[in-house]
Amino acid sequence: MKKYTKLLAGIGCWLIFAIFLLGVQGDASWIHQLDQWGYQLLQPTTAVRTRVFKTITHLGDPMILLPLSILIGILFWWRRRFIRGLQFASLQLVGYLLVIAVKYSLRRPRPEHKLIPAHGFSFPSGHTFATTVFVLTVAALIWPHLKRRWQRIVVGLAAGFWIILVMASRVYLRNHFTSDVFAGLCLASGWWLLATAAWQRIAQCR
Repeated sequence: MKKYTKLLAGIGCWLIFAIFLLGVQGDASWIHQLDQWGYQLLQPTTAVRTRVFKTITHLGDPMILLPLSILIGILFWWRRRFIRGLQFASLQLVGYLLVIAVKYSLRRPRPEHKLIPAHGFSFPSGHTFATTVFVLTVAALIWPHLKRRWQRIVVGLAAGFWIILVMASRVYLRNHFTSDVFAGLCLASGWWLLATAAWQRIAQCR
């Protein structure tokens, strides 16, 4: 994706995020309707589905993806790909600071009747943010090596499907509202697009 296309797409994602932010802040009726729709879509609650979604949500935990991103960044440094290593680690670390800042600014409580413990504030979803940034970064790394169109289709679909599964797991387990996960997706996508566009600009100036 070209630099200016990334910039426009990133700004668009953040504008959508801002709409979610204002909707939650203003307690808008469409936010409540969206939250209820997502909850009902993932019903009924069963023991098997709960076990599956617990596994998925743990794999999308920022406390797993943050250290993993740092480890991958160190491996790049070890192979003397210093810029790539810094980019991989900083996308996740700096991005998650952004999530924390928004969470503590808005202070939205989490849903009641959680199926697994969850602490902190609800908006936006940190699991969704971390998973989206991680998946997009990994996909971007392997994308140039995919020479056939079907390979890129498979990777794109797999990446999107995994992000959706993590989003669904957070709503199903009642750790987040539906609007939280959509906002997390938009915030993460915008951050990734804008940050990588900035890295491209820096690389061109070197």
